[in-house]
This record gives sequence, structure tokens and C-alpha cells, in this order.
Amino acid sequence: MEKLKPCPFCGGNAIFHTKSNNSPHYSAGFSFEVECEDCDMKLPERYEINLSLIEDGKINVLNDKRLEAIKKWNHRCGAN
Repeated sequence: MEKLKPCPFCGGNAIFHTKSNNSPHYSAGFSFEVECEDCDMKLPERYEINLSLIEDGKINVLNDKRLEAIKKWNHRCGAN
């Protein structure tokens, strides 16, 4: 998976910041934002990831918006 680029405004470290969790009976879900640790600039949207555990003990990813968030954060105007 791609990594988050530094903040386009201050060059600070970008992180996934968990805003809430949603854990119904059979799955776990988190909503998150991408933001800069230094200047607090963030994308305007919230994104989600939802997981469940399947019978053999593996993690089943039901919904994963991390890649979408990374692409939006890493997009730089005028860049190829």
C-alpha cells in the first residue's frame, strides 16, 4: 500500500486519525480522517474501514477506504 506523503502546506507528518469506532455484533469498524500532525490540515471527508473475523481466524476486510484517502491526500495540483 502507498504511504501518505508529507503535508503539502508545512511538510509535516500525515497520519490516519481515528475519529470513531463502530463495532456491531459481528464486525469492527472505524471512521478516520487523514491529517497533518503539525499544522492539523486535513482532508474534508471521513473514511471507513470495516473488518470481521472469519471461521478460520483470518481477518475479512468488508470495506477499506484507506487507499482512496491516500490517493486524495497524495494528489498534488500540477503534479503528473
